[in-house]
Amino acid sequence: MTDINTAYSRPLDVHRWSEHKEATKLRDYIWDMHFAEEFPAVVAGKKPKADYRKQFKVLLLDLYVAWIEDPDLSIGVAMGKGAYKEDSRYNKLYISYNITKVIRHAHQEGLIDWKTGSEAANETTRIRASEKLIDYFRKTKLTLLDFEYPDKEVIILNNRNEKQIPYKDSDFEPIVSMRDEVHQYNKLLWRTHIDIPTLVNPIVDGVKIHQLNKFVRRIFYRGSWELGGRFHGGFWQQIGSAWRKQIYINGDATVEIDYSGLHINLLYGLKKHQPPQEDHYVIDHVLKEFSKEEQRKIVKELILMAINVDNEKKAFNAFRHEQLKDSKAKALKDNQLTLLLDAFKTKHPLIKDDLCTGVGNTLMNIDGRIAALVVNHFTNKDIPVLTIHDSYIVERAYEVELMDVMNQSISNELDGYKINIKKEVISSNQIQSMKNMVPISEKEDFKYSSVTSFKETKEYKTRENNHNEWLKEYI
Repeated sequence: MTDINTAYSRPLDVHRWSEHKEATKLRDYIWDMHFAEEFPAVVAGKKPKADYRKQFKVLLLDLYVAWIEDPDLSIGVAMGKGAYKEDSRYNKLYISYNITKVIRHAHQEGLIDWKTGSEAANETTRIRASEKLIDYFRKTKLTLLDFEYPDKEVIILNNRNEKQIPYKDSDFEPIVSMRDEVHQYNKLLWRTHIDIPTLVNPIVDGVKIHQLNKFVRRIFYRGSWELGGRFHGGFWQQIGSAWRKQIYINGDATVEIDYSGLHINLLYGLKKHQPPQEDHYVIDHVLKEFSKEEQRKIVKELILMAINVDNEKKAFNAFRHEQLKDSKAKALKDNQLTLLLDAFKTKHPLIKDDLCTGVGNTLMNIDGRIAALVVNHFTNKDIPVLTIHDSYIVERAYEVELMDVMNQSISNELDGYKINIKKEVISSNQIQSMKNMVPISEKEDFKYSSVTSFKETKEYKTRENNHNEWLKEYI
């Protein structure tokens, strides 16, 4: 395993941690064999820093996780001094530049393969567990269920370049309460089995479906607490809607309910007006080379861009950028897109001046607060709910409660003003009625989510059983 594909990598996770006895056992054995004589037990200095053993444990565990996920996956590690800010709130394990010394020694000991990067070219060094280290991995009983994220920051403030920037808790009064709420939410997700029963291997289009891909944060944008604040993270946000329909929570089928046209409805609601009852995106058929259905899809995608940028040119360029290569929509000219945008404004005169103003980040702040209300309601009741920005997934038993909470949360954010945004879904009673009409021979394959079969693989059942056994020890 010496050939490393640098394009197939991820950054080092400086919060990779486990207090499980198997993790400590693995760290201590390898440390005593390869590191003890070379490294002091304590790192001197005024600033808080992790000792070498702790830094090695983070490195070792992240290499282990990468190997479990895919033996070909490598980890990108910065080797320059300026890459590690050990006193940052985004580095709660205090990983410092000293980890590069550990990495170099691990390579000398034959524990990792690597391909050096170049600071001048802004390329990080790539590392991967060697066959020697993998032999150690094969002997451990450590599993992905045994990992945790101690004190990892869940309230993130990004700059305009989407880089994390420092802040103080006193900068914004709700920070402390928001952090506590997200921590409680993550704890609930941590002990919840969330999986897709049809999968033999828990991976969808490169997205890992496992315990370590359930961590959620709230991210604010452009250095402002008034912009963004959405919940980010969790594999359910990284997969398509067809796969989301198959998600099981604690062994039960789920239902996804969304706010249809949320941001448009919010723009109307902020003006104390009900939005039109008809489809927001159906306008006069101005692009004759497209069907009415195709034009509607184009309009919807264009307006999404127009809400999130600050001028029309950016909206048009962003729209084309998102289209598939060689698609007819990608070839649309500015004048054609202008026709669509103008037609939409004619249909929605009350909100026309909000388009192409960058209002999207403000609306994301509102829907982030709405999401917090929904999440906190169910977390306080020990009921897991999964967020996808403007939609939510719950076990089928809670669909009615979810719709009620979603509508109440909207009302709370709009000072009591209600807008008609509820999406119709198949109710449990309707599902049962449909089930009763299914021939007896087919009832075993009946599943709630889409009235089709989601056959549970034996591998899924193993994952579920392993989680339940782990949960007994965790609790």
